Amino acid sequence: MTQAYERPGADSRAATRRALDELGQAAPQPGEYEHGRCVTHAIRFLNRKRTIGVLVAVIVAALAATGIGYVAMTNQVTLSLDGQATTVRTMGDTVGEVLDSQDITLGEHDVVAPDLDAAVTDGTRIAVRFARPLDLTVDGQEQRHWVTATDVATALEQIGRRYDSAALSVSRSARIDRDGIDLDVITAKRITLVDGEEAKITRSIPALTVSQALDSFGVRIDGDDIVEPGLGTVVESGAKIKVTYVRIATKRVKNAVWEHRTIKRTDDAMYTDESKTLQAGADGRRNAVIKRVFHNGKLVDTQVRTAKAIQRPVAEIIVVGTKKRPSTNYAGGNTVWDALARCESGGNWAINTGNGYYGGLQFSLGTWRAYGGTGMPHHASRETQIAIATKVRNAAGGYGAWPGCAANGVAALVAGHICHWTCDSLSNVS
Repeated sequence: MTQAYERPGADSRAATRRALDELGQAAPQPGEYEHGRCVTHAIRFLNRKRTIGVLVAVIVAALAATGIGYVAMTNQVTLSLDGQATTVRTMGDTVGEVLDSQDITLGEHDVVAPDLDAAVTDGTRIAVRFARPLDLTVDGQEQRHWVTATDVATALEQIGRRYDSAALSVSRSARIDRDGIDLDVITAKRITLVDGEEAKITRSIPALTVSQALDSFGVRIDGDDIVEPGLGTVVESGAKIKVTYVRIATKRVKNAVWEHRTIKRTDDAMYTDESKTLQAGADGRRNAVIKRVFHNGKLVDTQVRTAKAIQRPVAEIIVVGTKKRPSTNYAGGNTVWDALARCESGGNWAINTGNGYYGGLQFSLGTWRAYGGTGMPHHASRETQIAIATKVRNAAGGYGAWPGCAANGVAALVAGHICHWTCDSLSNVS
């Protein structure tokens, strides 16, 4: 007897359709397949899903085992690069291997601690300081240093040169990257400033040139002012800078005095202390624009920039001697005057001892000029001095102007000469 086929319910049909969809097969249309075959497909799908779940469980377990093994075979290391710390896991056994694993290459001047050959354990700390060039220009002199500091102040401490009072081209807190930094340094120097007519000022200031020193002193100059040494001169400690403030003023002057000039000519027949005027000078008159130059407020120069003559000046012409006077003149003879000269001056007609008496017969300048002498007595010849002395003797009635020598060794000669001179005078009178 054939059992009647019972049509599946709606829920059973929906479950079957979802299972077939997951298998990638289209759900059968009503009447397309037998219901028993649909059940068979659903059972196969469920068996395949259990197999996949087992495989996933096996893979997860394998991965977990691998992770546990990796952790067991590696060390956790703290790596600091220029002060920036990170934590890494590495299979390296030494510091060098750890750095290689992180693709870190050290340069010639870089610093690492501990050493590259040091062993690494879990928790090891490795510090790397990368070197960078510090290119210094100190007062114009260039030099290079390698430092691991990342700021200027620390870099200067590393090279042992703080330059506390110096002027730097960048801030001391400026960062230094791996490419390095160029740093200009101007050191402090003790400099003395003479500022016009003001008192000297001495300070220790950072300056390379005179111009920079004046800026540090707060001195402002213009194009006419004089600075010694020049603005571009390199200064050293102990330097002295002098500033002269120049003021130039111009003025129009009518009927101004036009000073005459003096022309000098020479004559080798005249002594150096002799001169004569060939032509007297005379000032002229003109309308002029006059330039006056003042240094620190004092007039130092006057120049005529333009002029229109009213009356031209006449130049003065003088002649000066070039012949040097002899320092001695022992010209002599057998007269009483020669005897007096030997007593008064040792016979030197050109003597000047500085005692106020001059020449062989020791004239005072007043006596010499009173009796017609010109110039200085010791510059005159023997004959001229005797001629003036004769006038003095005649006016005095004897040799009383030379009492000392007349009374001593030359007394007899003088006495005889007085008798001879007196008798001749009397006979001439008669």
